[in-house]
Amino acid sequence: MWINLTDVNGDRVTVNFNHVVSFNPYGTGTHIVTITAGLTFFVKETTDEIQKKVGITAS
Repeated sequence: MWINLTDVNGDRVTVNFNHVVSFNPYGTGTHIVTITAGLTFFVKETTDEIQKKVGITAS
């Protein structure tokens, strides 16, 4: 599943969420960790916004 996000510089980034291992709150945005060694990045969207984009609902 591909989702569009915004990196901390304001540029759009498209992420293959099938390759995301975890995403955690970081400052006012989110830190995303992928299965590719050393590939992590920060986006402006909150974890709640990302959860909505990928269809994760709270239990």
